[in-house]
Amino acid sequence: MSSMMQLKKLAAIGGAISLALCWPLAVGQIGQSVIEDAVQNLNSNTIKSEIVSYDRGYLSSTVVTRYTVTDPELLSQLQLDGIPAQIDVKSDITHGLISLSADSVMTNWPQIPLTAHTVTQLNGNTDFEFKLGNWHQTIDGEGGATMLITPSTLKGHATVLGQVSFELDVPSVEMDFNTGEKLMIDNLTGNGDGKKVNGFWIGDQVLKIKQLSVLDPQQTAQFSMKDAEYQYIANHDEATQRVASNHTIRIGGISVEDESLDKVELNFAFGDVDAVSFEQLVTRYQDSPMLTAQDLQAMMPYLDSLFAKGFYISSDKMAINIGDGEFTSNWKLIVPQGTDNISQNPMKLMPALEGHFNSFVSDDLAQQYPSIKQAMDEGMVMEFVQQTTGGYQVKAEIKEGNIVFEGGQKVPLMSLFLPLMM
Repeated sequence: MSSMMQLKKLAAIGGAISLALCWPLAVGQIGQSVIEDAVQNLNSNTIKSEIVSYDRGYLSSTVVTRYTVTDPELLSQLQLDGIPAQIDVKSDITHGLISLSADSVMTNWPQIPLTAHTVTQLNGNTDFEFKLGNWHQTIDGEGGATMLITPSTLKGHATVLGQVSFELDVPSVEMDFNTGEKLMIDNLTGNGDGKKVNGFWIGDQVLKIKQLSVLDPQQTAQFSMKDAEYQYIANHDEATQRVASNHTIRIGGISVEDESLDKVELNFAFGDVDAVSFEQLVTRYQDSPMLTAQDLQAMMPYLDSLFAKGFYISSDKMAINIGDGEFTSNWKLIVPQGTDNISQNPMKLMPALEGHFNSFVSDDLAQQYPSIKQAMDEGMVMEFVQQTTGGYQVKAEIKEGNIVFEGGQKVPLMSLFLPLMM
């Protein structure tokens, strides 16, 4: 009996050793399937992705993948700029216990000092880090320039379900144009977390620039901007299939030659959008950017559906400080649910719109700019503008095709849109 137990123990130990010895091969095989699926999923109407070779070993593998631009317009632009339309990437892969680590470089574009380090779990989830060394690039010809980017990184995590988080850090970018002009960007950073759903990026993103300057050939600043931030937040309601996105721009200061603005803030939102209709419209536009009459006809049902289900466009805050003066504004424009068959009768849209707007101009701003002061005074005479503490206010509702001001005056909404249409 004891000898039988001993044999079982030896068999178990032998099985464990066999499994341990075979496991790197299993990891390599599973990893190859994960990589092949990932490369296949990168195919789109713009880029063709393929595996050129996959040399799988016991503890490591070598993979060459190829990415080819197929979009004709993008292809011609790349050719004009002297940028390869086909990129080959060599990846040296190490088989870990439960993951694969890979170090990748571009083999046919060695001028770019870009490397990628990735760690992919066997379920497909991947941590990535792209590193760009000092990149010095010269673009010849008329309108050419010399570009210098200091060492930069992009790192993050991506799941097989499409969820992506990332962090971007670019210390500086400088472009010296052959005309003598110069563009400089300092401390470009960003981060985000989300996934693409129905044509929308659902989640959040933030992009920041510490300083941006444009210099003329005499190296005099023609434009400068400091402490700029762009924030994007989008939500998707799975129950109603509605999407809402919010965009906010904040700038500490802007200077254009002798004029300057301080503490600029602009908010813009697009909400209650039917995700299914919007995705169909985006997909059809991406498939055929140069829309034909037939393409437009095919898009009309989705456009009608988008308007029939209703949505809104709004700005919760627009604020600009100029010297001691201040301007603030907020507004909202609503397409109510039930606005049907817009493609058949576009004129029914204007009477259906609802909303409001509210603007404030400070006394100090009006005093700085006589034209603004004159416009406010004329508005008060016509009862569009009301004087309030510290300045002037314009408040109005949008209903039944009219702009109805606080003083009771009505202006047809069409009169506001006609100059834009013209």
